[in-house]
Formats: sequence, structure tokens, C-alpha cells
Amino acid sequence: MHHQNAEISAAIAATLNLRRPEYQDMPQAWRALCEAAHVASLPEAARANFLNSVTTQRGADTALRLREHAASIRANVVRFLDRRKSECMHPSPTASLAGAEAC
Repeated sequence: MHHQNAEISAAIAATLNLRRPEYQDMPQAWRALCEAAHVASLPEAARANFLNSVTTQRGADTALRLREHAASIRANVVRFLDRRKSECMHPSPTASLAGAEAC
């Protein structure tokens, strides 16, 4: 199923909001998660541009790790949205964004 970038971005933001308490005493981990989530929420061309600037400013290893983390977040959110869309056709009382575990 194809999802609009706005739908993916909204799901990523909602998931971050739900996960925030888990990172209360881990500011570095929270920043890393937020940056990866930001990259995951960008359209493809903007993701590539952002990662190119990370490569230039912070190195290829950092950009690769960020790209992989962002891709994982985005893939998990898309899978969640696919399941949710499928469940709309066949409703499940247990469907919720908290189950997305996107990040």
C-alpha cells in the first residue's frame, strides 16, 4: 500500500510522543532517535540531501548509521499503517499506534 508522506510523518511524530518517557534520563539517545525520526519523516529527495550534508559535516559512518536507523523507523511505520489500513477493512479492537513500535 502507498502512504502519503504526511501520513507517515504524523505516525512517526505520534510514536515519538509515546516513546518520550522511555528516554527521560537519556538525552543523547533521545537526540539520536529524534534525528533519525526526522530523517525518516522527510520525502525521499530531502532525506538524500540531509544525509549528504551529514556525510560532509560528520562523516560517512555517521550518515550510514543515521540512514539505516531512519530506514528502519520508516519501514516499521509503513508496516503499521498497512496493518491499520487492512484492519479498517476488517476491524480489530486491539489496533493502536502504540503497537507500531516504529522507532
